[in-house]
Amino acid sequence: MKMLKHLICLIALTSSSVFSAEPPECKQQTVEKSVIEMCLLRGAAFQHDLYTLKADKVLIFALVDDFSEKVEIEHAVPSGPSIEFPLSKQDVSSVKITGGCAPESKDGMEIARLCNFYWGKFQVVKDVRFEFK
Repeated sequence: MKMLKHLICLIALTSSSVFSAEPPECKQQTVEKSVIEMCLLRGAAFQHDLYTLKADKVLIFALVDDFSEKVEIEHAVPSGPSIEFPLSKQDVSSVKITGGCAPESKDGMEIARLCNFYWGKFQVVKDVRFEFK
């Protein structure tokens, strides 16, 4: 139920007029046969941006910029047969996604975000940089 509430909030956020008319800016990397996509959905003027991470076209998370700097998500991998993301199959009882999109500043202004994320032992997002105009 909690996940459903988060999904409803995400849908409401992305359909809201808070975000600009620009399409998301996305960058892809392939890791262990999985396609990882990191996207930036820019907010309208003086609004928050949204960062998303997808694995094989499945949304893993969507975070507002203020909460994208240090991320840690943990998944308890069930024993026995289950449907798992290939990247979660690392012979461990739990796997974490860690990392973030760190702000870069110049002359007191944020000019970019540099994103790096690990899925367990695999770096799935490496030096993805989103620049602000």
